Amino acid sequence: MTRYGFIGTGSMGSMMIRHFIRTDVAVPQDIAACSKTGASARALAAETGITVKDSCRDVAQGADVLFVCVRPLDVHGVLAEIRDVLSHDTLLISIAACVTLEDLTAWSEPGTRCARIIPSVTAEEHSGISLVAWGSRVTPGDKELIFSLFSAIGTPVEIEERHIDVYSDLTSCAPALFASMMQEYAAAAVRKEGVPPALAEYLVRHTLIGTAWLLTGKETGFDDIIRRVATKDGITEEGVNVLRSRLPGVYDELLEATLARHELVMQTIARQGKDN
Repeated sequence: MTRYGFIGTGSMGSMMIRHFIRTDVAVPQDIAACSKTGASARALAAETGITVKDSCRDVAQGADVLFVCVRPLDVHGVLAEIRDVLSHDTLLISIAACVTLEDLTAWSEPGTRCARIIPSVTAEEHSGISLVAWGSRVTPGDKELIFSLFSAIGTPVEIEERHIDVYSDLTSCAPALFASMMQEYAAAAVRKEGVPPALAEYLVRHTLIGTAWLLTGKETGFDDIIRRVATKDGITEEGVNVLRSRLPGVYDELLEATLARHELVMQTIARQGKDN
């Protein structure tokens, strides 16, 4: 029996708990959780049957696998609170952006096994990518367990931590970016032709869903869809040409902005470590 602890039951923490239970990779009796005010943890317990604890320390003391599901700037404080009750047998997993494996190791008891996982909201539909970066002390058994958990709610992909920021932009951040792009596409139709906004968004949304289904085919990639739809000298090709000419600069700017924000948060986190 593996006992799981969750510190933080916000959007991602609660999503993981619900779907680990629904896919039978964990049972409610083996999961304990706490939240900042206790309200979200109590609500989740009423829904799922997990155990609510009064504090981070109570959750950490009983956990074989401890998920820290708080904001990046809150991780240091949480680990300072629980450091002396962490067992050497506990696998510590952070889902926070910008908190490095080096940070987790420095803020934990010597010998603590650490890993970083960046999940995606798409796991709610048992799809999408969970990025995984391992600390140096993680065992083969730890890896097998984590891959089992996250394979049940999507596709875990092992990566080098040095690229985790840009990979998280492509995965964890991407649903919001895709939704924003499609929202603007629908809005352009409203501006140009005065069509009803709700209908424009409905059409774009369901076309996006259909396109995603096409991409699930093993032999279907982006280029295949473009070739099928954007015939030579056709109407769609004109639109593709506009995107090809304008979007490289847009996406370069987008990644410059998100990566700069990653760096700013990491600098703030580094100062936390020095101040304590």
